Amino acid sequence: MTNDSTKQAGTGTEEMAAKLHTLHRITRLLEQSGVDYVIGGSGMLYGLGLVDRVRDWDLMTDSPVSEVRAALDGLRLTEDSAPSELYGSGCKLRIEETEPEVEVIIGFSIRAEAGFCRLPARTGGICGGLRIASPTLWFAAYALMGRTEKAALLETYLMDRGAERSALSHLRGEPLPAELSERLNRLPSREV
Repeated sequence: MTNDSTKQAGTGTEEMAAKLHTLHRITRLLEQSGVDYVIGGSGMLYGLGLVDRVRDWDLMTDSPVSEVRAALDGLRLTEDSAPSELYGSGCKLRIEETEPEVEVIIGFSIRAEAGFCRLPARTGGICGGLRIASPTLWFAAYALMGRTEKAALLETYLMDRGAERSALSHLRGEPLPAELSERLNRLPSREV
């Protein structure tokens, strides 16, 4: 006899298996074409074991748009290349008919008070079987986006495990708000 919590856990596992299948289908295409990428956003949090579900997949790359398009040839793509109030990324390609939605963000950057902060597609390693983005860069990204809950989750993670020195060095060269710079300076650091 199964209770409701067992049913919910099983459903969540099956749901994530289907979402991971969607992700792997797209990342295989990128890998076969030699496009370097990392998984950011909630997918990175999932890989770190900090959340148990994802809403969508955000793939980050610094590869040229032409290479990404060639890798995804045959898939229907919607391109958004105009800066917005918050983002200044070079380009965002949304892959149509994916469940959950998959977006490839090229040249990720977020607007801060003093200008755009460039957040390169640096790896945070393989976690949970996923090629995740730098947790340090995504802590800064979530803070800049005003997503305080996710920023706090990563800040706690980084206080415990340490922030990547190379990511901290990169962020010190970006036009970050003073409050975020202070938070980054309080993090212990480590070599990757």
